[in-house]
Amino acid sequence: MYKKKIIVSSSDSKYFHLLKELYLSLKKNAVFDEFDFGVLDTGMESDNLSYLRDNKVIIKKAIWNVDVPKYKILGRNHLKTQVARAFLPEYFSDYDVYIWLDADMWLNDLETFKLYEEGAIQNCIAITPQSDRSYFNNAKVDWFLNFPLRVKTINFKNIGKSVSRKLGKKYAFYSTLNAGAYAINSNRDIWNCFQKNVKKAAKKGRIFGTDQVALALSIYEDKIPTQFLPAYCNWMCDFHLPIFDEKTEKFLEPYLPNHPLALVHLAGLDEIRENNNVKVDIKTKNGNIIKKSLRFNV
Repeated sequence: MYKKKIIVSSSDSKYFHLLKELYLSLKKNAVFDEFDFGVLDTGMESDNLSYLRDNKVIIKKAIWNVDVPKYKILGRNHLKTQVARAFLPEYFSDYDVYIWLDADMWLNDLETFKLYEEGAIQNCIAITPQSDRSYFNNAKVDWFLNFPLRVKTINFKNIGKSVSRKLGKKYAFYSTLNAGAYAINSNRDIWNCFQKNVKKAAKKGRIFGTDQVALALSIYEDKIPTQFLPAYCNWMCDFHLPIFDEKTEKFLEPYLPNHPLALVHLAGLDEIRENNNVKVDIKTKNGNIIKKSLRFNV
């Protein structure tokens, strides 16, 4: 039966083990009863592709959807998805809802995850800002004596270098929008705006972060309707470790009301992403400390 909703991710051979865990976490939660699963291939090996095909995953070869100077690419094909994720309807046509998920995250709680679809069907971009009471350090400041010499934020750096310093300053202290997970319906106005800003952000050839810049400009500058989801919808473990409920076997936000996390995001945790034997000290809901992996089903 044809499904009208799709979840899309991407991978090369280096990160296939993470993509597989994302897939298995979605399968465990019966997400594929309602959603198709698509993957943008940025350099997977034949056995990777065979696994996906055997599991009825739709595979599309990622391309450079915008003009990028070749000397800026230097064979880094995995960066294609920095721009390709703005063109999902061109890769996977005729869906009503598109949800993008980076490969280095996995589904922890289905009911919370449904907020992405809920936001998309309201004709909005549903996305999670990197803002929360648990994320303590949102900006870096270089001090000279008692005066702030330089303020550093992700928006200021990325927008300033990719587009213009003026826009970088304008949105320097706006919340960074995490491009690792978002949902959009089939509304062409939203996709056209996103694509326009991807082209603008990639024009100087600074590819990494293009997606984040484009989403920020689409939402903050162009005022695309948006549902800003709470941090527990896309939890950045590198910013603050979650806690674990041994009864439900789910990760939770660390402070009350200890809401279950929709997605456990491992961005920035290179050692954990590369080695599934790495375990960290995790506080349980009952207040105990256990050694626990942040990876799916490990």
